Amino acid sequence: MNDALTLLVKAVNGGLFVVLFAVIGEVLVPRRFSGVFAAAPSVALANLTVIGFTKGTHVIGVEGAGMAVGAVALVVACLAGGWFVARWKALRGSIAVCATWLVVAVGGYAVVFR
Repeated sequence: MNDALTLLVKAVNGGLFVVLFAVIGEVLVPRRFSGVFAAAPSVALANLTVIGFTKGTHVIGVEGAGMAVGAVALVVACLAGGWFVARWKALRGSIAVCATWLVVAVGGYAVVFR
């Protein structure tokens, strides 16, 4: 499959997954879950599906591990972010959040993919 066709399939597949997860989110209570379900998980699953078909299932584990490391880094950065912004205000706090994510992500990748 050439790169343009793969990109098209990822876009269509991602859109379908976003719609499916948005419908699931609308059914759940409270409604604030719809944004969570319509965003990253749906696109990640769509991309993993296409990767599985185009590059083989052995690549899915590597890609999924990378997504998990990035997600853990994001959670840590978000948890630290409230404290950083409260202590140092918006600009310096935001820079500290980005630095935290970067340190945790690079460290996680170094541990997982050594």
